[in-house]
Amino acid sequence: MPSYPETTGYIIPTLLNVWRETGDSEARRRALEMADWELGVQLPDGAIPDLATGAPVVFDTGQVLFGWVGAFRETGDERYLAAALRAGDWMLGVMDADGAWRRCMGSSSGLTFNARSAWALLELAGAAGAAGAAGEGRYAEAARRFLEWSLAREEGRGWFDLNCLNDGDRPLLHTIAYTAEGQLEAGLLLDEPRLLEAAARTARELAAHVGSSGRMAGRFARGWAPAASWACLTGMAQISRVWSRLHALAPEPLLAQAAARALGFLTATHDVASGHGGLRGGIRGSFPITGAYCRYRIPNWAAKFFVDALRYGPGEDRQPAFKG
Repeated sequence: MPSYPETTGYIIPTLLNVWRETGDSEARRRALEMADWELGVQLPDGAIPDLATGAPVVFDTGQVLFGWVGAFRETGDERYLAAALRAGDWMLGVMDADGAWRRCMGSSSGLTFNARSAWALLELAGAAGAAGAAGEGRYAEAARRFLEWSLAREEGRGWFDLNCLNDGDRPLLHTIAYTAEGQLEAGLLLDEPRLLEAAARTARELAAHVGSSGRMAGRFARGWAPAASWACLTGMAQISRVWSRLHALAPEPLLAQAAARALGFLTATHDVASGHGGLRGGIRGSFPITGAYCRYRIPNWAAKFFVDALRYGPGEDRQPAFKG
């Protein structure tokens, strides 16, 4: 697939974590190379564009913030912080008065999964504050405004409206997990119980839908009815990390078991034997690969979220591997 600024951005912290935990200097080198590449695609106003259209995108810009903040924390290179500050200022400039992002998002209503972008602004606020940058509080204030807006979109039991780009009545597990991730991490950074509780409600509902093999539906309808026959492996990896993080904060056997089973399923689909470098190590978009999410594709972000999930996962009591 063509170069993708959004996912390149949030892969950077994953590679830096690999470097710190394993000493793999190649992971660090590549992460910083990616951060440098992102500098070259940033628009003059600070936004990150969809490279296919050239149009600025809020979500993509937010995800690149993770990369630049991570690169700055790793190296102290002011170029990364300067780019992140310009990106953050652009995001604040296109935020509506109620805290939602509607412009530059392809949605006139706003999208709750930008909770992950709000989390990115909080990371920027922390890095800017530590570096002594002036006015860093504006990023945290904007993040709070969006998160308040997103909390108001809950319809009960952790179900959030406006949580998918293409089917709001049957959102992808991928975007459901984006919202839960953002609320969880923002809740920890802000010490805000309402955000943590919202993420936990979503997590518990999804945990109840993990099959004995670890498989989950790729979409869910209102009332948490499974709405797809295929599995969204990306979303499974994301929500596995959320379950593990929540279980570490306050042990819940339901969440630990769900994470272990889902990681077992993901591990069973993980190609570690292929002689093809474009396949080996990858995670499919869907299972089976004919499923509707990234059909016949092995997206880079699926592998990223799998690595993140493994870092936090229980590591035991996983279901036996299967072939398919």
